[in-house]
Amino acid sequence: MISADAITSRTFTTVRFKEGYSTREVDDFLDEIVDRMTTGDHSLARRIKEKTFSNVRFRGGYDIDEVDDFLDEVARGLEGGAGASTGASTAAAIPDPHETVAPEPGTSYTSDANLAAPSSDSDAAQLPW
Repeated sequence: MISADAITSRTFTTVRFKEGYSTREVDDFLDEIVDRMTTGDHSLARRIKEKTFSNVRFRGGYDIDEVDDFLDEVARGLEGGAGASTGASTAAAIPDPHETVAPEPGTSYTSDANLAAPSSDSDAAQLPW
């Protein structure tokens, strides 16, 4: 599990000429995470994953990828810490196959059907390439 000190001492690259996250919003959210960690808030990892920030450009903002990567690390640490402290079984970590899951931002999912090889020469003749 990640420590409160590791969260409060974390710094991010400041960007100006490309989009970044609002520094005030990110800093406030990191403070909120530390405050909620002390209360044992079990929904904190979910809240971290769902959090969005305002984008800024041409004024100081935090590098989006750095913030996202760090918050993912914090959420994983909290999930791992919660599972270990409650004695959760490995089976609980297996996702429900009927659950609808939204893709991660910036991720593209392609259907396997679109990647299938043609089954005959006539199918190959219909392909656009």
